[in-house]
Amino acid sequence: MALWIREAILVIGHNKYSLAGLDFSFEIPFEDSDEPPVATLSVTNLSPNTRAGIKRNDPVVLNAGYEGDIGCILIGKVVGLKHKQSNTDWTSTLTVQPCADEILNSLVNKTYAENTVASAMIRDLLNIFGVEVAKCELTIDQVYARGRVCQGKMKQVLTEIIVNECQSRFIIRPTGQVYITKSDDGINTGVYLTPSLGLLRSDEEKVSIPLETDQTDKERKDDTISRSCLLNYRISTAEVVKIQSADLNGRFLVVKGKHKGGRTGDWKTTMELKPFTPPASPTGGGSSSSGGSNGGGGGSYVIGDIVNFIGSRHYVSSTGDTGYNCKPGTAKITRIAAGAKHPYHLIHIDSSTNVYGWVNDSDIGGRA
Repeated sequence: MALWIREAILVIGHNKYSLAGLDFSFEIPFEDSDEPPVATLSVTNLSPNTRAGIKRNDPVVLNAGYEGDIGCILIGKVVGLKHKQSNTDWTSTLTVQPCADEILNSLVNKTYAENTVASAMIRDLLNIFGVEVAKCELTIDQVYARGRVCQGKMKQVLTEIIVNECQSRFIIRPTGQVYITKSDDGINTGVYLTPSLGLLRSDEEKVSIPLETDQTDKERKDDTISRSCLLNYRISTAEVVKIQSADLNGRFLVVKGKHKGGRTGDWKTTMELKPFTPPASPTGGGSSSSGGSNGGGGGSYVIGDIVNFIGSRHYVSSTGDTGYNCKPGTAKITRIAAGAKHPYHLIHIDSSTNVYGWVNDSDIGGRA
């Protein structure tokens, strides 16, 4: 990564491409919202058969970064497609919807018993559809003394519970991960930016940032600071980043931004930032849960691991019984539902297998 050599892997349906082998570009926006914006991919000179083979709802996975250090910035499906010819070149433009958005628009109708707490309710609702919860920390872990009826679109029900009743933040990232945080908290994975670590100079840096007073804080509470860095797949909505430069020092919360890149031209992440003050330590209550390192069968896999799938069946959800036959082969873990019947969500990375769904712990034969 020290030499900043671009690297990206794009999967569309059953086809996998590298940036070195295929000219493609992308714009992946992200923002603090329960409705992640759609992404755009432009691919040049796909073969006629490949162009004809791309269909709506085909899965799309994009990993990007640098030689030896790439990570996922998009998991979704094709919702729009356009092919255009200019002289001898063909450009295929794909509009991609992040995968969790479709799932969260599913209908739910479930009643919870007396004295159910919000955190348990939220985990159960998301587990119904196998949605990965990367973090769940509520400002108020509401107790429903008389129980609660959850009816309607999943996203609407969750928004009512998380945002309105528990006064917390509900975030869906373009990778399909759901984050639930306290209203004044963020997601900290240790991102540190300096000019030598990828921070790009901004015109804004030529003007010193004034000291904020209580009055100006209130007047400018919606103001953000614009910065950009060399593309960093670890940065997304609500990420806490530490920045050190000539005119900007401290910890900041990412409000929104965009990953943009291609074989030539921009290869960067733009961010709108707000100063971040860590919340006070909790005195009790609350709940936290993170989906990440372990599955229901006691495995030690993490999201992003490339594994050997040795099974013959994948499932629509992590807890359901509806499954379909598929071929074994090499695949990537894209989600984990700890404790579920089928705890790992796999997406094939080559044509050796067509797995694309939730699988059993016993069907993973180690890392590839």
